[in-house]
Amino acid sequence: MVESLAQDLSDGQVAVLDRRARARGLSRERYVSQALAELARDRSADDTIVDFLREQGRDLRPEWDREVAALVETYELTADVLDTFGARARAVGSPLCDYVRQQLVRLARRSTVEDAMLELREAQERDPSLDIDMDAVAASMRYVRGE
Repeated sequence: MVESLAQDLSDGQVAVLDRRARARGLSRERYVSQALAELARDRSADDTIVDFLREQGRDLRPEWDREVAALVETYELTADVLDTFGARARAVGSPLCDYVRQQLVRLARRSTVEDAMLELREAQERDPSLDIDMDAVAASMRYVRGE
């Protein structure tokens, strides 16, 4: 299941997830599990559709199949996370695993200053001769991003 979710990600996106996981001392699976749980807690644009359909009495429970069972097992998704993604997936007419894949792709594409700094630190570790003023780089990135 891990590979089937990762297949929609570029090597660079997988590297981003792996780098974030390493920075937190987690496996990729554990990091993804935590990140998906956080995405489920945050309101998304799809929740507006979910709310509307629920008001109409629509059943938005996730449909279970082997892929969903493997998803739950691999990432140890809790019932509330599964229910949230399941409702969002049903609301937009997408199979649950496809919806989660899309969320994972979006997550990996969302670059942060922390991601850039981690990448620079890894480059510096590979080549200690690189003289990088990390504080100046971070400040410049935050300035450019308007943070």
